[in-house]
Amino acid sequence: MKPSSGPAGSSFTISWNGFPACRTINFFWAGTTLGSKVAPATSGQFPAAVPAAAKPGSYTVTATCTSQKQTASGTFVVTGVTTTTPPPPVTTTPPPPVTTRPTRPGTTTTPPVTTSTTPPSTTTTPPTTTPPPSTPGTPTTSSTEPKPGELVLDRPSIQPGESLAASGRGCQPGRVVTLTSDGAEVGSAYTDSSGAFTAPVEFTRIEAGRHTVVAECGVRLTGAVDQVVTRSSGGQTGTLVVLVFFVLAGVTVIRFR
Repeated sequence: MKPSSGPAGSSFTISWNGFPACRTINFFWAGTTLGSKVAPATSGQFPAAVPAAAKPGSYTVTATCTSQKQTASGTFVVTGVTTTTPPPPVTTTPPPPVTTRPTRPGTTTTPPVTTSTTPPSTTTTPPTTTPPPSTPGTPTTSSTEPKPGELVLDRPSIQPGESLAASGRGCQPGRVVTLTSDGAEVGSAYTDSSGAFTAPVEFTRIEAGRHTVVAECGVRLTGAVDQVVTRSSGGQTGTLVVLVFFVLAGVTVIRFR
């Protein structure tokens, strides 16, 4: 038998040899017929199946030739089928209900209400301080942004040695700006992408009075500034001469003594 073992319901093949005069062979499974085969040759095969009800164990398979009274047999082992038993379901036991006992009414103590009176706030307005009047001759700073086509100087008046800057707008972008006053060059700069510029102004001559600053940058922009020149007072010079006289007189008196 091939195979010689297997589970219930499986198929196997019975082969024989040595029955030369037998015409019909009957096959039995533990005494229960499996069927018959007409065998005109001395050897052959017969397909069979293990009974579905067969339990695991060894069983005898028999082949019988009735005309010659010959019998041959073999053993077939029925194997068991491994059955996987699923684990038992997990039963979740809900927790017991929680019983809340009613609480006894307690004594409620109401704290006294404290009323605080906030005194009215007095707002004192600080006195207004009037800035002192500007001294004549003191320059003021201008922070006005120039408009297109306008030249703005950051001081309306300057004294010798003080800085001065000119800002303009409305020129062609990327141009050289030349600043002149009374025919002399007093500064230069380059305009940015919007056509604006800022340049320092330096006068080569100190002359009191109003001076016009001209910016050439493809267009002509003008502005004005006052130069203020402070002169020393004659009263201070006279005091210095008198002080020197008394010092020399004192030295002469000490020398004669």
